[in-house]
Amino acid sequence: MTENVRMRRGSRPGPRKWRHRALSLLPALGLLAGCTLVDQNTFAPAPEAKAAPAAAARPAAPVQFDPRRPLVIIDFTTAAPNYQELLHYAVLAAQARDRAVQFDVVALLPNAGAAEAGQRNAIGVMRAIMADGVPAERIHLGLRAEPGLPAQQVRVYVR
Repeated sequence: MTENVRMRRGSRPGPRKWRHRALSLLPALGLLAGCTLVDQNTFAPAPEAKAAPAAAARPAAPVQFDPRRPLVIIDFTTAAPNYQELLHYAVLAAQARDRAVQFDVVALLPNAGAAEAGQRNAIGVMRAIMADGVPAERIHLGLRAEPGLPAQQVRVYVR
């Protein structure tokens, strides 16, 4: 037992070893002397960045027509967009969450003169939803003119 309590010679570094270790750390400390602490000034923008106009740095926010988030947005910039497969999977996912789900199909028009084309597009989307087994009683059609819109869209919302 006295052997376990007694310290062996050389198990603790002597003054020479401490000095040697301290001297070996000096070059590393010299490298750290040139470092600075990270603070708010580290990430401050350069003065050249302030000279750039703020409008060019910030993209235009998308126009928000309805506070609800649409299930699908179908853009009619082309004459016949291919939306059936995407719409099919979106309708199936909505029905998986709630079998009695209701859909709002809203045609958005850049001008009121394109109401007939918007109605035709919304009816086409409604028929595609009905082809997925949703009864017509659970699909509600809407038509709205939005002047800031670049092209006709049909948006499908879930109630």
